[in-house]
Amino acid sequence: MEIELRILHLCRSIDYVLIEEPRIIEAKTLSDILCCKSELLLEFEEEGLSTMTKDGPKVFDKLEPSAVYLLAENKYIKTIAPNDPNDINLGRTPLFCLDIGEYIFCQQDMDYDEEVWRLKSLLEEAIREVWWQRVKCEGSWFLRLVPEDDRVAVQALKRMRPE
Repeated sequence: MEIELRILHLCRSIDYVLIEEPRIIEAKTLSDILCCKSELLLEFEEEGLSTMTKDGPKVFDKLEPSAVYLLAENKYIKTIAPNDPNDINLGRTPLFCLDIGEYIFCQQDMDYDEEVWRLKSLLEEAIREVWWQRVKCEGSWFLRLVPEDDRVAVQALKRMRPE
C-alpha cells in the first residue's frame, strides 16, 4: 500500500460522543463496524498501538482502539455550563472534540466489504511515513471512518505539533 501524507487544516472542531463499541474488536469487515451508517472516530493511544523495531515502527498484531466515538448530531447536544444546578445528567454522554488545528493525515477509500486488517495496514503505513519524514506530532492516532454511498473514506490522522 502506498500512501501520501497531507496536511488537514481543520478550521472547525468536530464533536463526537463516546460509545461502547465491543463489535470493533470482533469485526471482520467495515460493514460490521459501520452498521449505524454514521461517521466513527477510533482513537489509538501511542503506547498501546506500536513498537519501534530496527526497521521502524510496527503496529501490534491486535489493533484495539482505546476509545470509539460516534459523530455527534448537533440537534441532540445540549450544552450546559460546568456546575450548573440544572444539570442532573440524564444519561448524556460526554463530548469528545477533534479540535481546530493542523493534522497530518492520509486517506483511502474502501469498500464496505473490505476486511478490517486493511485499517491496520493503513494506520501502520501512516505511522511509518510520519516517522520516516520526521513529522513532529503529538497525542493519539485516529482512524476516521466516513460512510459514503457505496464506499467508506478512511482517514488516519494525528495532530501536528505547533512550532
